[in-house]
Amino acid sequence: MAEKPSSDQASPLSSIDTSRRNVIKGVAGIAGAAALSSSMPRAFAQAAPAGLPLPADSGIDHIVVLMMENRSFDHMLGWLPGAAGKQAGRTFVDNQGASHDSFLLTKFQNCSSADPDHSFQGGRTQLNGGAMDGFLKTAPNGDTFPIGYYTPADVPFFANAARYWTICDHYFCSILGPTWPNRFYMHSGQTDRLTTGGPTIDTNSLLSILPTIWDLAAAANLPAHYYFSDSAFTALWGGKYSGISFPLTQFMADAAAGTLPAISYVDPGFSGEGQGTSNDDHPLADIRNGQVLMNKVYQALSTSPNWAKTLFIINYDEWGGFADHVVPPMGPVSAHEVTVGNVDTPVNADGTASAHLGFRVPCILIGPRARRGSVASGQYDANAILNMITWRFGLPGIGVRATTSGNIATALNFSSAPNVSLPPPVNLVSQVYGSACAANPMADLDYINKTFAEHYADLDKVQKLMVEHGFRTA
Repeated sequence: MAEKPSSDQASPLSSIDTSRRNVIKGVAGIAGAAALSSSMPRAFAQAAPAGLPLPADSGIDHIVVLMMENRSFDHMLGWLPGAAGKQAGRTFVDNQGASHDSFLLTKFQNCSSADPDHSFQGGRTQLNGGAMDGFLKTAPNGDTFPIGYYTPADVPFFANAARYWTICDHYFCSILGPTWPNRFYMHSGQTDRLTTGGPTIDTNSLLSILPTIWDLAAAANLPAHYYFSDSAFTALWGGKYSGISFPLTQFMADAAAGTLPAISYVDPGFSGEGQGTSNDDHPLADIRNGQVLMNKVYQALSTSPNWAKTLFIINYDEWGGFADHVVPPMGPVSAHEVTVGNVDTPVNADGTASAHLGFRVPCILIGPRARRGSVASGQYDANAILNMITWRFGLPGIGVRATTSGNIATALNFSSAPNVSLPPPVNLVSQVYGSACAANPMADLDYINKTFAEHYADLDKVQKLMVEHGFRTA
C-alpha cells in the first residue's frame, strides 16, 4: 500500500548544476548563553537587517503562510543540491544497542510504523547534547521510520520548488516541542504551553489569552484572514477570531477574485492523521497528498490577480521526530514562557532565559520577489516570518524574539524588478493518494489507535470549541 516506484528512476533534479545554484548567506549569529557548551550554535542576530527597501516599496502586498506538519529538513529535503542536507551515511543506535543506518523510504504512508516522538522531552533525547543521534532512542524497538528519508522523485512539488524558487535550509521550528506550542509561535511569537491538547497556566483551560498577529492587524485596520481545512486553530482563543476564520474554500474564492487580504494563514486538513488520510503530512499521512495540497494552494495564488504582489511561504510546525543533523540554536524566551517550562539555560535576573529552537523543517519562499533556484542559508524561525509581516505592514513587533530573530525578507530579491513569470507546472496528478491504514494488512490498528488517541482527542477538542464559539464550518 502506498508503495514507491523503483528508486532507479532519474531524479527530477539530476540536471541541476550545483555550482550554479545561488546560495544566500543570511544574518550572522550573536553569542548564545554562557551556560551552553561551545559546540552549540549561537543565538539569532538582531532583526533590523540592512539592505531592505522601504516596506511600501517592497512590491509585496499579500503574505500567505501555509503551515504543514511534522517533517524535518533532512527527511524531506536533505537531497537538495547546494543545501546543508545529509541523508545517506548516518548511523543511529536504538534502545537495545543495535546500530541502524539511515535509509531511503520505500513507502509514502508507512502505516506499519509508529508516529515518531516529537514531544518536548523526546526532542531533547534526540538532540542528545548536540550529538543529534538520539532519534531511535525515542522510537519503539525495531521501528526505524524516524531515520528514513525521501528523494526528489518522491516529492515532486518540492523538486519543482528547488529548481524555480527559494528553499531555506536553516529554518528551525520555534520550540523543541510538539504541534500546539509551535503553532502558537506562528500566531503569537511565543507559547503558553508545552503540550498538544493541554491547558495553559494562564486560564487553566484550553483557551489562550496570548496576543497575536491578528490583534495587531485589527488595531491597524489591516485585512487579515485565517483559513482552515477542517479544524480552526484560532478556536483556541475562543470566539475572538471566529469573524476572520474561514474555510479553505473561501481562500480559493478570494484568490480567484483577487481579494486576498494583506495577511493570510492557511492550515491543511488535520482530520484523519491516525488513519493516514490527512493532507497535512503528519504521519501516518501519505506524503503525496501534502504535495497535492501545496500545489493546489500554489496554483490558486499563481493564477490570482493578486499574484504580482504576493509572497507565498510554506513551512512546517515542527520536525515530527524525524532525523536532522544540524544542531538547533538557542532563542530567548520571556519570563512568562519560563514559568511555562520552556527553558534550557539558567534564568536571568529579570526572569527571562533561553531555550532550544526545534530542529530544522522545510521552508519555501514563492512569488515574484523570491529568488529563483536558490538556497537561503540565513537562520530563521516563525518569528522571522512575523518580523517580515510586521516590517512590511508597519505593525509593532510581537514576542521577545521580535528583536532577535531574523527577518525572512532578507532572503528575497529586491535588487531587480519582480519576476512575475511562472515556471513550468509541477508534474503531479491532483488526486487523493493512499488509503486508510485500516485497509493495510501490515498495520497494527490496536497500536495505531493507542498511539494516536491523543491526536484524536486534540482534534475533537478544537472542533468542539469551533461549535461552541460559532465558527464557520468547512
